[in-house]
Formats: sequence, C-alpha cells, structure tokens
Amino acid sequence: MISIPVRVPGQSYEVLLDDGLLSRAAGAIAERLGAPRIVVVADDKVLEPHASILIKGLQRDGLTVAVTAITASEELKTLATVERLYQFFSDQRLDRSGLVIALGGGLVGDVAGFAAATWMRGVPLVQAPTTLLAMVDASIGGKTAVNIATAPRGGQSGGQSGDQSGGQSGGPAGRPLLKNMVGAFWQPSAILADPKTLRTLPARELRAGLAECVKHAIIAEPELLAYIEEHHRAIVALESPQLGELLRRSIAIKARIVGEDPTERGQRALLNLGHTFAHAIEPIAELGLNHGEAVAIGLCAAAHLAASRHGFPSADVGRIERVLASIGLPTRLPAADSHLSTAVPRLLEAMGHDKKHHAGSLRLILPKAIGSVEIVEGVSHAAIAAA
Repeated sequence: MISIPVRVPGQSYEVLLDDGLLSRAAGAIAERLGAPRIVVVADDKVLEPHASILIKGLQRDGLTVAVTAITASEELKTLATVERLYQFFSDQRLDRSGLVIALGGGLVGDVAGFAAATWMRGVPLVQAPTTLLAMVDASIGGKTAVNIATAPRGGQSGGQSGDQSGGQSGGPAGRPLLKNMVGAFWQPSAILADPKTLRTLPARELRAGLAECVKHAIIAEPELLAYIEEHHRAIVALESPQLGELLRRSIAIKARIVGEDPTERGQRALLNLGHTFAHAIEPIAELGLNHGEAVAIGLCAAAHLAASRHGFPSADVGRIERVLASIGLPTRLPAADSHLSTAVPRLLEAMGHDKKHHAGSLRLILPKAIGSVEIVEGVSHAAIAAA
C-alpha cells in the first residue's frame, strides 16, 4: 500500500492507495479513528459493486454501518440534497463519535463532505473516491460545496428552492447554476483510493479524470506531462504499473500544494488552472460536456491566452493540445456547433459570477512554462473571448 501524506496546519492525514482497499477499509479506518457508527453516502451508480464491497468489509469487522444513496447530478447538488442527508444522519443518530464515508466521484464527495462539515458543527469524514478525477483531485484538500441558481434578471426571486427543473444548465425556472458557491473547508480524516474501482468507469469518465492529471503536470511537474505523453495508451487501458505511477505522482502534487495553502489564500489558487473557463463552459447543456472535458478546453484557453498576452511558448500550447487530444479530450469549443455564437457571451457572463473574482477583478491562472503558472488579474473581456 502506498501512503501519501497531506499535511495541513493542525492536522495530517493520508491518501492510501492500493488495489482492493475498499474491502479492507475497516482496518484503515479503525487504526485512525475507531468510529463506532458509520454512515456511507454513496453515488447511486456505485451501490453495486463498490458500496457492497465496502459495507461487507466494514460489517465483517464488527462496525455498525448504514448507507444512503444520492444521484451524482449537478442540478441535484443542492442544499435540498444536503438537508435530506441531515435527516438520514438524524435517523441514524450520527454524532461526533461517528463517521461519514463519501463513496463515489467528486460530486458525491462535495455534497457528503459539506453535510459532514455542517452536521453537529462537523463530524469525521473519510473520502473513498471511485473516479480518477476524484482520486487525483476532488477528494484531496477538504473543499466541500453545493451549487445554487443565479437570480432571475432584475434580481427578483423566483421558483421554489426545491424545484430541480432546468436540466444541467439550471435550477429553478431553468436559471443557470453557480457551481460550488456554498461550501466549507473540511479536511477528511483519510482518503481511501482503490484503483480497482476505476475498472467500472466508462471510458469517457476515465478520460475526464486525466484532464486533472495534465493540469497538475502543467502546474508543477514537467516530467509528469512527459510521462503521460509516453504512456497514455497504457494508462487509458488501466495497466497497473503505469496507472499506479500516474496516480501516485498526481496525488502527491495536489497533496503538496494543499498542505502549503489549505484554505486557498495563496498558492492553492494555482490548482484552478483552466477551471475559471471550465466552470463557465460545463453548465451550458447544449455543449454536452462533462467536467473533465470542460477542464481540457479551459486548459487550452488558458494556454492560448498566456501565449497571446504573457509570452507562453506557442510550442507548448501545441504540446498541451496534443497530449489532451491523444487521450481523447476536446481542446476547443465545437466550432461547428450552432450554439457557439451565443456560447461565448454566456461564458463571459458566467465567468463574471466565478468565485475567483478578487476585489472586482477576474483572477485567472495562466501558465508561464510547463511546470510553472501564475495568478493574473485585469485581463480584458476581449482577450478572454478570443481565448
């Protein structure tokens, strides 16, 4: 088993990485927490086989376990879903001596993590990611959050808080969602990463996670980008040595940056490379993009912007596009899409709501070189639109 430490002020925990770890979770949890009562919040798509494997292992070791499922959907990533979890916690008499395990992808980790952070002012949390994106990124560092809908034009309130209409792009009355605007930092007590769970991932979701690995390489480790370039076929085929090395190195980058800046007051903001674009792109339902695909386009947009305004080498822009394309990720908005002419203005409007706004100015993360990025403010809307 590989153990990667995450050291934040006042707390240290580990990302444990090993094939078959879910079936042995009780030992990892008991050594660290000794929780008598466990609530598992699982993605409804992983109840079989992953939740069953986890629960059987916990019960085999004499632990009391209850499970509830949620749907991993952006339009259901709301305070209404969190309130339902509160009711389940109450029914199970979960208190601070107990434990919440978030089993699934990043969305489930966000929602279950926020519920754990706010139930009784905080109960222990273990993240058990089952997607590549969650393993290398979303589960690490204590960010938890839910979405809210934008206010209608004119600032009038409308719709009921429980109304989930509007598809991917909307909350009440189809209003666009503001991603992750309500949240808390709540560090997990441990992260259990079992690469065997990735074998059940659809290929598209696996590729989505690889976008975050490419992001980590651009931010901090040129050698990792070269590794992905060389071994992308083996990684996509889930061949153990190459996949394990990718996971170890990518997790270590995220863990190191989080340890230096646990509440995003400085260096941790660098992890948002590509994400200010992505958070605006992803909710546009007509584009049909998942988070990793939006991040891939966001990485390319950031690279083009850096090249046009800040001297980032054009050869590296091409390199980033090639490595993303080689693993099956998009590198630009679909030019032939009939919605493209309306997409850019909508993207600019959505970016105006982004959490990275600082003192009225949009804050972007742009690459200086492969392995080095910087925080840039005051970029014109025209430059962003062109990117």
